[in-house]
Amino acid sequence: MPSLKQKAKRFSAMHSAPGIIVLPNAWDIGSAVVMADAGFPAIATTSAGVAFAHGLPDGERITKEKMLEIVAAIAAAVPVPVTADLEAGYGPKPEHVARTIKDAIDAGLAGCNIEDTLNRGGKKLYGFEAAVDRIRAGAEAAKKAGVKFVLNARTDAYLMQLGNAKTNFAESVKRANAYLAAGATSAFVPGALDADTIRQLAHEIDGPMNVLGALGGRPAPYTVAELESFGVKRISIGGSLASAALGFVRRMVGEIRKKGTFDYHAGAFSHADATDLFEKYAKKKN
Repeated sequence: MPSLKQKAKRFSAMHSAPGIIVLPNAWDIGSAVVMADAGFPAIATTSAGVAFAHGLPDGERITKEKMLEIVAAIAAAVPVPVTADLEAGYGPKPEHVARTIKDAIDAGLAGCNIEDTLNRGGKKLYGFEAAVDRIRAGAEAAKKAGVKFVLNARTDAYLMQLGNAKTNFAESVKRANAYLAAGATSAFVPGALDADTIRQLAHEIDGPMNVLGALGGRPAPYTVAELESFGVKRISIGGSLASAALGFVRRMVGEIRKKGTFDYHAGAFSHADATDLFEKYAKKKN
């Protein structure tokens, strides 16, 4: 199993190398193993998926300690770099974000997201200067740790719908560029954006840009190739796959309950296949 420094260096280098980075988002060890085995060179985690798997809503309802325990187990289980969704950094102050980044590195993560949403405050973002200070503190903490940690700074102007399209665009660009200048490796601008807006964002943002390839409950509007042609550097899928898995379970148990049928086997792992896969990764881990 590669060391954290090796994983982080490899993941960091992807952001300046040619080509797009596609990151599926895992919610537990099993889903992470399946994603790594599919050949993805790096994977992410989803805070929403982890929360749902523990019967909780999203939005820092899982404690930082519990979230780090879960993502550390995921990172230890796969040989590829793992970047975690660490929500808004588990505290309002820059020192909270710095501590979260240090703890993330200690947990074996090669990167993480930090968003600028006030998770407890409804549809609000941190003030501009406060948000920049938080990202700067996280970047400085990573630098002190001596690891090529990838800080993916997320701005939620579009998700929060702070204003009209022009206002949301301007605020996203302003924040993304300020976060990059403060030391972030990449800027994450999630939201249901049209092709022209994505192109314009990629042109105006002075560094690698991350977008969502899919939002829960909505068809994915673009392919990987199309997003790459728009100038996107990173694609993640957030909690959409975890939500789809839960939706599948709800439909199938509904059929069992209402129809008395068990027609959910198509595409399933056989017991032998699952055992072989997880045995292979258990040996890699050890």
